[in-house]
Amino acid sequence: MNQAAVDKRNTQPIELLKSGQLLALSQHQPAGLILQKPFHAEFVGPGAAIGGMFDVQCVTIHTLGKAEFTVPESKEDRQQAFERRMDDIAAIQTLCDEVPLKRAIAVLEMFRQQQFDLNEIRTIPHEILAKLVGVLPSTIEMAWQHQLGQAGGGTPADLAFA
Repeated sequence: MNQAAVDKRNTQPIELLKSGQLLALSQHQPAGLILQKPFHAEFVGPGAAIGGMFDVQCVTIHTLGKAEFTVPESKEDRQQAFERRMDDIAAIQTLCDEVPLKRAIAVLEMFRQQQFDLNEIRTIPHEILAKLVGVLPSTIEMAWQHQLGQAGGGTPADLAFA
């Protein structure tokens, strides 16, 4: 597999996605991408396929960690990358089975469990995080208050009815 590093301020990755080039996020770095599309957002974790016909409508890319792309050259590499992308979609879908506040808290916890820096996660706009799990940006704000312990000692249930 060929590799290429991505600078967070570089617009080249979006052009690659819109070109239809099939890539995979390298498994060698703890990294993730949030792909903003017109009406939703998707999370792509290490080893997952990106680009091809799936991401031509991508509007912006938000990077967590140091993203490196590889080109899956063999059939097995492509299949493994597609399976990893489906796993990422299934993981987000599992979060979406909960009520909105729990979804918002769960997506923040998922990123923390994947060892992403808290300050780095905080740079992602609430609107984008909200699109990942189908909640309002204000719900993401409540989840951050809970996550950071600023909720005044309330439980998630208390926040849901605030």
